[in-house]
Amino acid sequence: MPQLVRHPPLDWHIHAVPSDAPLATRILVETAMAMIDVIRDDELSRLTICADSDCQGIVLDLSRNRSRRYCSTTCSNRNAQAAHRARRADQTVTA
Repeated sequence: MPQLVRHPPLDWHIHAVPSDAPLATRILVETAMAMIDVIRDDELSRLTICADSDCQGIVLDLSRNRSRRYCSTTCSNRNAQAAHRARRADQTVTA
């Protein structure tokens, strides 16, 4: 049961799950609460599908300029490495 609590140095906020709940439960509930905030703040445009062609993950872009494209560091690194290899291949062909 969600509860409105206040404890220093934080102001009023919601605790949606007991602190002694299993980690998986806490992650699930906190994720759901974050999604509620996104919907309530009418920020659905911040939700997209990962730009990695092999991934169907969801990206929640909370960056100031809304530039996040990948759901994880793994997808971001994989695409950066592929772009780097493609540039190196182009340089080899033209050299």
